[in-house]
Amino acid sequence: MGLLYNATKWLDHVTQFPMRRRITKNDDETYDLVRAEGEIIQQGTARNAKNYNNMESGILGNQIHLLVLGQQMLQVQRACEDTRGEFGIITVTNANRYPFASAAVTVPIKEKRSNLDYVVEVEIVSSNGNVEQIEVFDKQLNGFKIRFTGSAKSAEFKYKLTGGRY
Repeated sequence: MGLLYNATKWLDHVTQFPMRRRITKNDDETYDLVRAEGEIIQQGTARNAKNYNNMESGILGNQIHLLVLGQQMLQVQRACEDTRGEFGIITVTNANRYPFASAAVTVPIKEKRSNLDYVVEVEIVSSNGNVEQIEVFDKQLNGFKIRFTGSAKSAEFKYKLTGGRY
């Protein structure tokens, strides 16, 4: 990406006798101050609309660029915030006998979500039998349910919840 501004090289106006003036008397008995700076050593950059407008357009371009970068930064922060997970361990106890085992537990979410577009990853920490299938269902903004099928009387699950913030 190129520069948003074409820089103007500003030069000082340098003369042999800077700031020197001569007083001249006019025919109507008035006086004028006339520059008497001597020889010009370096011609300065003109202070005119062309140069000032170039500067203004550069400032405006940079301000717009900063606003776009700020917006992109907010989007990156939201994306990072959305990937920050919430972790927990939950124990599910099954009172029914196999094959009718389908115990379910409601898991509250610590930080309420703004939408249901979140992902729950579950892994078994321990169980006292066979866990066939783990299901996450009934997602809500403030919680969800976990159940399992199998012959285990109880199982401990570790879950990780990501997303759903924005």
